[in-house]
Amino acid sequence: MDTKDSPVDPDALIVDNLRLATHEFDDRRSRLRGPIGALVLAGIIYIVWDLAVRNALVNEIILPAPHKVIAAFFRTLSEGFFYHHLWATLQEVLIGFFIGMVMGFGTGVMLGTSRLAREIAYPYVVAFQGLPKVVLAPVFITAFGFGITSKVIMAAVISFFPLLVNTETGLATVDRDALKLMRSLNTRRRDVFFKLELPHSLPSIFAGLKSALTLALVGAIVGEFVGAGEGLGYLLGVYSYQLAIPRVWAITVVLALIGVILFLIVDILDRKIVFWRSSGMG
Repeated sequence: MDTKDSPVDPDALIVDNLRLATHEFDDRRSRLRGPIGALVLAGIIYIVWDLAVRNALVNEIILPAPHKVIAAFFRTLSEGFFYHHLWATLQEVLIGFFIGMVMGFGTGVMLGTSRLAREIAYPYVVAFQGLPKVVLAPVFITAFGFGITSKVIMAAVISFFPLLVNTETGLATVDRDALKLMRSLNTRRRDVFFKLELPHSLPSIFAGLKSALTLALVGAIVGEFVGAGEGLGYLLGVYSYQLAIPRVWAITVVLALIGVILFLIVDILDRKIVFWRSSGMG
């Protein structure tokens, strides 16, 4: 029977359109649920914060009223010198993160692909990670001065370990049967790494990148606290000494936003590059 001659059921067509519209509405609602929830939570935090300050539950010297912090935030953004300090911190974070990323990834690959290297070096790597990095900041300042170099090294050191561990863990969890199969086919070691081990490890590596990037920001700020003439950490110290507490919280908000933006950039790259994980989850 020719389908072109078969009659179209109007009721079935209406039902199909309603199902399609309902499905699109559910998808749109699920996408908006997170942002709307975040806005609602922000409103609740603002109200609780404001009530706590108004009722003297929190000393305003420690935590100013939210409207004062918001005013200080926009006043800070309107001042030209702020962007000089912002750029100084961003340079320290990004350069330090790049160095830590290269070192962490390279060391992680070495430990993840060589059992002998892992047995020899891993105890020292773990011991180094157990050392509080804050105690190294004065050493770096003494050795490299108050300029950008000491902060870059601090950011690199503190962001090194997360990527190392995640890279090594990702490589260590590659399917053993797949490795044996590729080796049985006399596949070159380079091809085994780039076609099997690295793709399998990418989700773990990107998780390490997200942690390393946010920790690089922490490392740069710690270095600026110890000794610096510029940067957001330097501004925090200046405003603290001046008891300009709304300004302190404004800079803190800026640092939080920087951390969120950097995290989201890596997360977007993660979704684009490790696309098979997203499609598999869908």
